[in-house]
Amino acid sequence: MMAASLRVSIAGLTLVATGMVTGAQLPPVSLPALTVEAPELLSGVAAEVRRLDRSRLVSVMTLTGLNDPGPPIRVLLRPEDSQLARTTPSWVAGFADAQHGTVVLFPGRIGSYPYRSLEGVLYHEVAHILIARAANGRRVPRWFNEGIARAAERSWNLQDQSRLAWELVIGSPVTATELEGLFDQGEDGISRAYVVSDALVRDILERHGPQTAARVLARMREGAPFNLALFQETGASVRQLTLSFWSRHAIWERWIAFIGHPYTLWSFVTLLALVAIWQHRRKRRARRDQWELEERAEEEAWEEHRRKYRVH
Repeated sequence: MMAASLRVSIAGLTLVATGMVTGAQLPPVSLPALTVEAPELLSGVAAEVRRLDRSRLVSVMTLTGLNDPGPPIRVLLRPEDSQLARTTPSWVAGFADAQHGTVVLFPGRIGSYPYRSLEGVLYHEVAHILIARAANGRRVPRWFNEGIARAAERSWNLQDQSRLAWELVIGSPVTATELEGLFDQGEDGISRAYVVSDALVRDILERHGPQTAARVLARMREGAPFNLALFQETGASVRQLTLSFWSRHAIWERWIAFIGHPYTLWSFVTLLALVAIWQHRRKRRARRDQWELEERAEEEAWEEHRRKYRVH
């Protein structure tokens, strides 16, 4: 049970969407067209955006179940002194306006969690546009929306693993409604919301199949509300899915808490000290045995010399 939880939570969480793209025979998809607009100050960044490899968006198209991405997506680059930047919270590096098919990026804010790179932020926001189009504009809960966008990045790395492990230690389980509310609680709340949403959606895809998100969005496109669409595809309600997620992760929460307990740390330090003392004594004993062998050899050599001396 613990090995399975480790595979899902901390050690891996490798999304099988890549395997679905390369392993199965899927119909060819058209990649979204991006039109980049920027002031002269950001012309260099705009040129960099235009050179980015759009093939990474194949995983986004696969996760959303789209074959046709729809009309071109506008990408607006804005400097920190722009009116739009001044009216946007400082921790927001980019956002998507799905209704108008527009992505806005603030390049000067990119670099800290969860906005690691220009490419990552761009494709994350493009994913939100495609998710909205796949659901035909119907409301997708933000935790599911952000989780799909993060999963499409295929970027679950050591930093994400560490953040999830830390959440298991200091945080308490949250419902989907509470998780949704974290996105409105400032920078700290958003950071926690991102890592939990990411892990929760990856957990759903791991347990119910990599095409689960695409099928849920397809049902929404046909008119089903999100909760019903998710239940029809997983056989579980949102509440059941979140409870299952937290119950399996609670095992690791107990283990991490146990490992981090002062008594455990002190016991481990004591054990290391005892091992070091034993190793030191073993080496001293071996050294004494070596000295005794050398002394015995010297005595035997001297005795042999004395016998030969008498003969002469």
